[in-house]
Amino acid sequence: MRRRVGSTPATVIILLLFVITLVSLVTTMFYFHFELLQNLNGYLKNTPPPLYDYNTANQKTGFTKEAAAAKNIVSTHPSNDVLKFDEHVLANIRETYRGARSFTEWAPNADPIGDIGQFQTIPLLATVDRRPIIVRKQLIEDKKNRLNLAANGKLLGCAMTGATFISDLELLELKHYAPTCDVCFQFVNHKDMTDFVPSLGYEVLKPGLQSTAATKCFEGEATVEARFADWQRGDRRFKGSGYQWHVDCALPNGIQELTCREISRMQDDIDLLDDSQKIYFKTKFELDGWFRQPDSDDDESSQKRRFRIYTEWPWTAVMSHDDDRSAIANGLSTSWNDIDSKFVPSNHHEMSLAHVEGPGYDQSEYRGHISLKSMNADKLSKGGIHPRLVSNLFHLIRNAPGSTHMVAVVDGQAQRSYNVMLMLLNTSISDLFKMYGKVFRNVGTLNDQDLIPISSMNPIDVNSSQPSMTLLELLRIRKIKIHMVPIITPSLVFEKTVCGGQYTFTPYLAARYSADYQVIMYIDGDTAM
Repeated sequence: MRRRVGSTPATVIILLLFVITLVSLVTTMFYFHFELLQNLNGYLKNTPPPLYDYNTANQKTGFTKEAAAAKNIVSTHPSNDVLKFDEHVLANIRETYRGARSFTEWAPNADPIGDIGQFQTIPLLATVDRRPIIVRKQLIEDKKNRLNLAANGKLLGCAMTGATFISDLELLELKHYAPTCDVCFQFVNHKDMTDFVPSLGYEVLKPGLQSTAATKCFEGEATVEARFADWQRGDRRFKGSGYQWHVDCALPNGIQELTCREISRMQDDIDLLDDSQKIYFKTKFELDGWFRQPDSDDDESSQKRRFRIYTEWPWTAVMSHDDDRSAIANGLSTSWNDIDSKFVPSNHHEMSLAHVEGPGYDQSEYRGHISLKSMNADKLSKGGIHPRLVSNLFHLIRNAPGSTHMVAVVDGQAQRSYNVMLMLLNTSISDLFKMYGKVFRNVGTLNDQDLIPISSMNPIDVNSSQPSMTLLELLRIRKIKIHMVPIITPSLVFEKTVCGGQYTFTPYLAARYSADYQVIMYIDGDTAM
């Protein structure tokens, strides 16, 4: 028999008080958030074109400047101790446009029908996979197989990930087959090719010929996934849209030449040595697609056929800012509270946190279709910098001192977005936060790096005659950095995907930057913190 437990009047009263308090708090937050957005919208609309002197902060010599120089990356977006524009990613994007390619062909025994060209494919982002969870997975599998080839991470096989856009999702079966991946080295002559990791790898044959192009490839373990919200597949608004397919790849352990560190070193030395000419990463997988009969407009005549998708990136489009994955292996935690691990903070003040939003963009309509707005046609466009960015920064300045705010922007609006960001950094907080700027008046409290409670957010007009610090100075006091990341966004991909390539960016974010932070928090476009 079960005994029924009744609620006492005191318990009911306490619960009611709690609910009333919670509702009041949420109402205050949303009122504050939308009030702030309204002010910021007005400010950005009335701001003149970004022609200004942005050099108000001393350059910080150690802020990736040396790393960029070491990889021969010329900075076209000067950084300071608060703002960093990711030149490494921009260099990857340029190399992707310059040297990456993607194409389709019928699978063997496919009995071709219709036009395989109905599916368009475009190479998108690729990077060395720096996720600690992938490093741990490789180490665990190495020990499970009792090979011990990884040498505690020193000889960990390189891991990479690459994304390919494929159009017309509604004409595809989502089941995929036979993913493969390889890293290939093209040499000056066959002698150097043969001497490179002897007796391992395979030679690439020229089509229809027995001789080779002096190229040796090494196959990795591949997995492929499509990343999109399933409800979008049947939504009429997205008819004709395509999405990104991601191939993750891991080379075998135990071969020094096949570690990410060594492959990138060889790439850096190509212009200095007379042996290798080219290094590239390639992927392949198969899908079933629906193809119409030739000269038929009837969907009922469509038949399913299997085809292959090939994508290839030059290694210069893949290498990251730090390809030494052995350092990640050495920093892995042995338990959830392992304070000796660089991935486990000893306290919240020392936690390395990145909060991320984007990709941001400005769009318009051209010839009846959604398009990225032309920065040449609209000199006043703010690009990927939106009022919500400043609103998010306001809350993060209160709640997350010492953190990094990563802002992704589409590559076609990256320069304008960078200019507007500089303008915002040099704007008075009294102008940005007209109603709430006084929250940040007490420099002593700001220097303590403690949470600024929501009770301090009373809307108080700031006396315009009183000097006010800039957003740059405020972020510097709170030790918050802004990291701008351009994202490759070809026009077709923007016009035929949802959210401007968001589904490409989030996996890339994890693969590229996970090892640099203890916590990464992705902020969606409609989230108020």
